[in-house]
Amino acid sequence: MKIALINTLYYPYIIGGAEKSVQLLAEGLLQAGHDVFVITLDKPEELLRQDMVNGVRVYRVPLRNIYWPFDDLKKKPHVAFRAIWHYLDRYNGKMKSMVYEILRSEQPSIVHTHNLVGFSVSAWDAAKSLGLPLLHTMRDYSLICPKGMYKKGKNCPVPCKVCSMFSRIKRAFSKKVDLAVGISRFTLNKHVEHGFFPVSKHDFIYNPVPMVYKKLVNGLRMENNFCIGYLGRLAPNKGVEDIIDAVEELKGEIPIRLFIAGSGNTEYEQTLRKRAEGLPVEFLGYVKPEELFRLIHCLVVSSRWHEPFGRVIIETFACAIPVIASNRGGIPEIVDEGQTGWLYDPDIPGDLGRALIKAYTNRRDIAEMGQRVREKVQDFTVEKHVQRYLNWYENLTDRSKK
Repeated sequence: MKIALINTLYYPYIIGGAEKSVQLLAEGLLQAGHDVFVITLDKPEELLRQDMVNGVRVYRVPLRNIYWPFDDLKKKPHVAFRAIWHYLDRYNGKMKSMVYEILRSEQPSIVHTHNLVGFSVSAWDAAKSLGLPLLHTMRDYSLICPKGMYKKGKNCPVPCKVCSMFSRIKRAFSKKVDLAVGISRFTLNKHVEHGFFPVSKHDFIYNPVPMVYKKLVNGLRMENNFCIGYLGRLAPNKGVEDIIDAVEELKGEIPIRLFIAGSGNTEYEQTLRKRAEGLPVEFLGYVKPEELFRLIHCLVVSSRWHEPFGRVIIETFACAIPVIASNRGGIPEIVDEGQTGWLYDPDIPGDLGRALIKAYTNRRDIAEMGQRVREKVQDFTVEKHVQRYLNWYENLTDRSKK
């Protein structure tokens, strides 16, 4: 089967979990014996080109919009330019033409789209203009809201008027999708609630995680200090300051240490460091995940926004380490309270502290819990992930032939 994958970015441009997941899917499909190619964005000044990444053919299509938004810019473009960018990204006919020509030339059996920022939903139009079966995976909330349904430190219960205006054409074109897949029940339901994919089939398929840390040995399990960690981007919506505040509340109550691994905006990092002064908190900067995992008993996933999935949780489970996580977005779907970790509500004062005390009190059970999380992670292998999508590809291509 020949499969076309379309995603905003692809290796080496990696911002978050979406790029990792699409690459794992592409390489997993290739390993399973299928002909797979990827269509992704390149900077506006580049020409259309094709290269190979670990055996996968990758078409890099120059973005046709007023600027490239994916660099870590020190200064954001003026609000007027951002508004123009998003207006053009509702339906970008220039991007449709380039995607159409690639698909017409390749003639894939099926088109599987993922994040479409920059391509716009015109990619759906290109696929259906050629009569190709179309599957879309929702990896974030960009179809609903350019800001990810998170504004001024709070999750948006409904899109504002501006976001509704920008998403109207996206909702209309979502009728072209044959199968809509969320990376969690929460992500799928959020889109359906807001009127997306009204005639599509629906499913949810969790992200995969490669089993790369199987032999990791944690050397601090018997240490007197209760060692916790944070791993990821340092940003306000990730709630890192909530962990620091909880450590301050508990420092005289339990022997706790916090290791923070990751980086972010320089000004925000400085704010975090100042907040942590005098506390048993160590900033590690960017490190490989296994370097942090060797230091901790539990990982804290402190997201304030509705994480579509929570990839870092499964990566942590692969190392036999339980988590303490907020009850946001798709996170509660993959954390079993008291079995693979502990959940808390970031809107309830002191709830993270209570979860930390509960984990500390049950520290002797962490080794047993580590075995359970190792077993749980077997449901998230790349092989199972690829097979679930292949089942749908076959179903959709069979239907299109009738």
